[in-house]
Amino acid sequence: MSAPRTSRSPDLQRLVDDGYDVAIVGGFLVVRDVPYVDRYRQVRRGQLVSRLDLAGDRTVAPRDHQVWFAGALPCDREGRPLVNMVHFQHERRDLGGGLVVDHWLCSRPIGREFVDYHEKMVTFVNQISGHAAAIDPAASARRGRIVAADPSDSPFHYVDTATSRNGTGRLADRIAGQSVGIVGLGGTGGYVLDFVSKTPVARIHLFDDDEFLQHNAFRAPGAASRDSLGERRAKVDHFDRIYSRLHRGVVPHRVRMGRATVHLLDGMDFVFLCLDDPAAKRPVIERLEDRGVAFVDVGMGLQAGDGGLTGILRVTTSTAEVRDHVWDRNRIPMAGDVAGDPYSTNIQVVELNALNAALAVIRWKRLFGFYVDLGAEYFATYDVAGNYIINEDISTIT
Repeated sequence: MSAPRTSRSPDLQRLVDDGYDVAIVGGFLVVRDVPYVDRYRQVRRGQLVSRLDLAGDRTVAPRDHQVWFAGALPCDREGRPLVNMVHFQHERRDLGGGLVVDHWLCSRPIGREFVDYHEKMVTFVNQISGHAAAIDPAASARRGRIVAADPSDSPFHYVDTATSRNGTGRLADRIAGQSVGIVGLGGTGGYVLDFVSKTPVARIHLFDDDEFLQHNAFRAPGAASRDSLGERRAKVDHFDRIYSRLHRGVVPHRVRMGRATVHLLDGMDFVFLCLDDPAAKRPVIERLEDRGVAFVDVGMGLQAGDGGLTGILRVTTSTAEVRDHVWDRNRIPMAGDVAGDPYSTNIQVVELNALNAALAVIRWKRLFGFYVDLGAEYFATYDVAGNYIINEDISTIT
């Protein structure tokens, strides 16, 4: 992930000015080339890795007093493990972005937390490298070299500290770099975009030819201003303006998806189909299958009664390995009149849109190993009135 300018965070800039080898990788603050002593009283070099909390591109005070250490077990000058600060030995973890750590260290100022990252990292450096300096007076972590992450490596405009704080970087790597398409930016499609924009995919292609109007504002994530509604922007441009503030790879296409434009989906790694019109789906699905592209199709059917609304949310998954259910069991409506469905009248059920999108995005993440996939279902429905999910078309492919 990309690094903020250290000049905008005085504590990070001080680390640089002091000559430490500093980098920000995957939302973690890294100090490299830290000398330490191993159990054989040999001076070696490792690296300290800390979670990094930011407000925009500026650091805030650290929220913890722990770091990871990449290297052998750090010891004192006599080769005895530093048991007072090594919280977990041999806690080897892959944090993502090429960061693999081995031990979990803990150190805290008496009666308080660290005031900034300069104090935090220098404290750990001194406690570890002081023993190395007792053996080799030239051993120092202040070597005057700066290594920062390349901003072009990140799809985000600012560092993803949520992933680093939760330690899920290696899992996020499994979907990193994908090109994802979202066809249809009605109620559900907008929420799919909201969720996908927080992931490290390379590109998010948006396909819709409609304008973003007042009724759309009540079905979409966020809060559109009255002035923005007056501009009558295309949906793709409305969402591009918002989500490009976070993700660098949003690509708007103001087109109606059909046989003349379906080729725009060629080369996608995954596609979310969020089309309200069943008749528009057939050419899209046929093209995706022909090109071997995996996709999820979402749908919603509602009925109004005296007691309230009832209905079903649907998530149908199709991959190169599992597709027959789409046609043999008619799992995706591709014809018919939706005029009698209350949902087609733009009824405001934004929570159902968000839920339908969440189920679809979770299914995508399960397919690629971000979440464990014990269900392996390729067709799922959620019953609104009964509040339950039914999984069908279970795959036996492992």
